[in-house]
Amino acid sequence: MQEAPELAALRHIPWQKVFLFSVATLASTIVLKFGAIQYLELVYFALIFVLLLLFVENGYHSVWFRLIFWLAMGYALFCLVALLLGIASLRFVFYLPLWLPPLKGPLWITVARILELVASVAGMLYMGQIFGDDASKLKFTMKVYFWTGVASGVFGLISLPMAKLGHNPGGFYDNRLRGFYNEGGPYGLYVVSVLIVGWALDRFGWMPRKLVRWLLALMCLVFILTFSKAGMTAVIAMFALNALLARNLATRLTSIGVGLAVFFGITQMINLPAVFRLYQQTAAEYEQLSQFHPEDINFVYGRVAGAFIVPRMIEAHPLTGVGWGNYGLLRNAPEYRGAAYFTEWADDPALGLLGTAAELGLPLTCYLLLLMLIPFFYLRHLRVPNWVTNLALLQCVAHLCGAQLNITYPWVVSAFALGVGIFTARNGHLPGQVHETAVS
Repeated sequence: MQEAPELAALRHIPWQKVFLFSVATLASTIVLKFGAIQYLELVYFALIFVLLLLFVENGYHSVWFRLIFWLAMGYALFCLVALLLGIASLRFVFYLPLWLPPLKGPLWITVARILELVASVAGMLYMGQIFGDDASKLKFTMKVYFWTGVASGVFGLISLPMAKLGHNPGGFYDNRLRGFYNEGGPYGLYVVSVLIVGWALDRFGWMPRKLVRWLLALMCLVFILTFSKAGMTAVIAMFALNALLARNLATRLTSIGVGLAVFFGITQMINLPAVFRLYQQTAAEYEQLSQFHPEDINFVYGRVAGAFIVPRMIEAHPLTGVGWGNYGLLRNAPEYRGAAYFTEWADDPALGLLGTAAELGLPLTCYLLLLMLIPFFYLRHLRVPNWVTNLALLQCVAHLCGAQLNITYPWVVSAFALGVGIFTARNGHLPGQVHETAVS
């Protein structure tokens, strides 16, 4: 397919590598924000503005790879329906917190969520296209992403002895590494993405084998020290999916064996079944317990409260949800809160796609999940190895394990998957491989 004129023009602009470097580094954290807007989202908005200017200058003409085009149309439809559901949600009686930023009020918060999604999707699709055109840019961005993840891990490990001495620079907290994040749980999910990208770099042959494997071992240690239940659940899910999707018996047995070993190791560190039972029990007794812990923000807000309130929202509005972003504005409604403690501040359920289902309804959430899986289906159609399809599976697994949709790194890893798929479709072989036989 002919290259888009916009892309041909941007190929020679010096700041394109600066853009890719910025994406690969800023995706490592959500702490860097201008107000409520992440720095990386600002980079994406600047990209959209530049691409629109070039589109106008080119006489409103553009040519994109077909998969990129249809994904763009699919996400555009999602945003339209989400906006209509946000407008319909104005029928509810809202319980506004004590202090509410202007962009977090009814309907405005839905628009803000849509703009965040547009930024991440635009970045993903643009990078997927240019990675498919030029594998050297894919290699560059994946290496920067991996090295940034390693830097965050080293930062966390250095913080460990400093915290013990009473000097905590932010990488270690409550016996858990958290890198460039505020908490160990979300950071553990990010480290899973670093491990998947690092393994792909090793298999592509884009980094010295001994070096990358030592670094992967280091990041495994970092991952263990995050004690991230979400991250450990994601790892188990990835091994299970690899076993399920393996194309031959040997690969399937290897995935099952390694997966069982990892699962056994994880259960020795954290009793995941017991943890999930505790969450279930706490949610069941949340109404009463929240009255006894009104000052404990880790109990009254976040995942614990969401585990009790979100199912009630889904049960009440399974088809249309309560409006994207409206959880914090409606969680105090008696039909959801019951006799639980009345919170005074805005809140987020921190449950990933489960929380999204309460806000968007089950049909639209399933549609969103399908959109996220399209790069995976495309790579499976090209019959690439599992270590490539893992790049495409990471986003769905991360969001199902609790990562919010405005977390940027899953979209970046999906861009890697798209780039590999487009390059393979055009050239008949994976990036970094000599073209000997076409991919069947």
